[in-house]
Amino acid sequence: MLDGERPETDPTPVVPLRRRRRGPGSGNGHGGSEVDVRLGKLEREVEEALEGADPQSRTTQALWLSVDGVLSTYATVRRWLGRDSVVGGGQPVGALSLLALYRYWWRVESVGLERIPSDGPVLLVANRAGTLLPYDAFMVSVATAMAHPSGRRTRPFVDEWLTDMPVVGAALASLGAQPATTAKLRRTFEAGEAAIVFPEGREAFAKPFAQRYRLARFGRTALLRLAVEMSVPIVPVAVIGSEEVHPVLWRLERLGRPLGLPAIPITPTLVPLPTKWLLHVGTPLEIDARTAARGDVRHVRTQVRERLQGLVSEALGRRRGVFFS
Repeated sequence: MLDGERPETDPTPVVPLRRRRRGPGSGNGHGGSEVDVRLGKLEREVEEALEGADPQSRTTQALWLSVDGVLSTYATVRRWLGRDSVVGGGQPVGALSLLALYRYWWRVESVGLERIPSDGPVLLVANRAGTLLPYDAFMVSVATAMAHPSGRRTRPFVDEWLTDMPVVGAALASLGAQPATTAKLRRTFEAGEAAIVFPEGREAFAKPFAQRYRLARFGRTALLRLAVEMSVPIVPVAVIGSEEVHPVLWRLERLGRPLGLPAIPITPTLVPLPTKWLLHVGTPLEIDARTAARGDVRHVRTQVRERLQGLVSEALGRRRGVFFS
């Protein structure tokens, strides 16, 4: 973990429907979540009650544990179906799909989400994987909605060429994504909302696997300049696990240009691999009045890139496995 932080957990996690036995030192390795503490207490109470109890009492206790699990599951699904703050403008079905990827497929854990300001405009800057679809943007959005202390709403901004694609663009829009333009980003800041962007731009798309987790040149300077001009805090977010979802073997630039793509990624996987994801949030970079007045975006760009690359490198050094934590 970074800076002694512990992974954020869902405030209303799903309780398994079957009892789990725990021995000394058992747990998830992070000190136990709220649900683990609650379930452990229930299990101890059940064990005490079962000493000398008749079979009917045992059946009653097991039934109550099952009812508790069903109610917790129902509460989680209901909250997701009625929640628009998961991804701005996203549809309920899309929200549930993102939840499934977030919790069960990539098992996303996060560190330092509380460092993101609870209100006001915020710019989250993350490293982009070489995949066609910006899975990482949506996973960060889900993490802030589900695990941030205030349940922050974060709007994902993706490359314009992605939103212009006939099928892909419509799918991204249904999930709440917007094209990364300064006009749309300005409206988001003026509304006091948080946004996530990938400043690497087109060069990060279809990045070869050998160059994974190495930041490309920051080509989206206009987005950073807008944050500087409006004195919006910039928060680096390292996304670990996304580069292995669709490992890119070759990057074919010439074939991609006629299709309006920066390149065509050649990957051996059609279905995204179930890698283990970790999100590490760094300390916000506050834009002071003098920097905003000077519009010194070059200095800010260098500072943000160094912080983000350092955060990515440190997080990689602490990772224990690609598919398991």
